[in-house]
Amino acid sequence: MQRFKTTIIHTSALALSFIGMVLPVAAVHAQFGNMGGGNGNMGGGNGNMGGGSGTGGGGLVNPLTTISDIPTLLNAILKFVSTQIGPAIVVLMLIYCGFLFVTAQGNQEKLSTARTALMWTVIGAIILLGAATIEGVITSTVSTL
Repeated sequence: MQRFKTTIIHTSALALSFIGMVLPVAAVHAQFGNMGGGNGNMGGGNGNMGGGSGTGGGGLVNPLTTISDIPTLLNAILKFVSTQIGPAIVVLMLIYCGFLFVTAQGNQEKLSTARTALMWTVIGAIILLGAATIEGVITSTVSTL
């Protein structure tokens, strides 16, 4: 059971690290816009695939009216994760770490596990906070080039 808890903690920290390091790169890609040229649709028309008016049979209509391309979608995902999901996970992990400290009851092995869990939670929170900062730095650097 102890190994399972440690695996969950490490997996959570790794997931937060992945979110913090991979999605900012996608956000920087959003600065380049539509790199393939054209008007953003496939086959002509008004934003749907295959042309036509978008009313009636055939064609796909974008349900995300404010998101028109993949880089914008990835940027929206980054903002959602870093402002809504990430902090909720950090708070839940802090509560779990508190639970580990309370249930340790002076047992040195359990206290060590609780300290490790707290350390990984803090590292994940720092990476999560740093993701938005790193994205801002990379975006401003790319835009000045």
